[in-house]
Amino acid sequence: MASPSTSKTMNLFNNSCWDIAQRSTNKILTGHKGLDTHLGGGISLGQITELIGTSGTGKTQLCLQLCLNVQIPKSVGGLEGSALFIDTRQDFHPERLLGLAKDLEKRYKRRAPGFEASRMLKRVHHVRCPNAAQLMASVLSCHRHLRDHPDIKLIVIDSLAFSLRMLEDGAQRFELLLELHDSMRRLQRQHNVAWVVTNVLTHRCSRRGQKFHVVSALGILHSHLINERIWFSQSWQCYLGKSWRICRLINA
Repeated sequence: MASPSTSKTMNLFNNSCWDIAQRSTNKILTGHKGLDTHLGGGISLGQITELIGTSGTGKTQLCLQLCLNVQIPKSVGGLEGSALFIDTRQDFHPERLLGLAKDLEKRYKRRAPGFEASRMLKRVHHVRCPNAAQLMASVLSCHRHLRDHPDIKLIVIDSLAFSLRMLEDGAQRFELLLELHDSMRRLQRQHNVAWVVTNVLTHRCSRRGQKFHVVSALGILHSHLINERIWFSQSWQCYLGKSWRICRLINA
């Protein structure tokens, strides 16, 4: 009989390319045709997707829509899952979500008669995290919550930048960001969930002090740790790419 350590080592080789390909087909529709096309069908499970832009460009709106779209029944091509919304800005409005849910209900009324707005809202779990410590505690407790609710396929943090930027100590902020990413990646591997986080833009002066560049508020390391970045502009256009200088416009 193989020892426990040997068994664990053997399990490392259990995943085939087919298994990985099958997992990659699990997508959450954004509702934006051009964006879904460029993302290969929508937001991927098992990855961290960031929505970045200035205030009022539609980041939270898409987060709310994704919380509903993840629930689309399997009979019509959806995942039939549920969502967890981690609210750091304390700006979550159920009536706003209800309006989107009613629109989605009308869209699928004929193809999925039981897909109702009231049921959609019940499948969106919500937690408020007014500070960085509570955000970290909530992310750490996600493992137990996901174990109790295995149908959760999407976790939203709106906004990741808001809590972290309240920390004045740069070293503490950097350490907490790394801890959050470590926990998020562990959870996405264990439970195959999609993480969607929102971030804001800031301006950074060049080394020569001649030009200002638009950059992510959470820094370069964070940019490397996320899998996908969607930029939102004031003109309601979407761009895809890790850097503003190399991102490409997504047409509707």
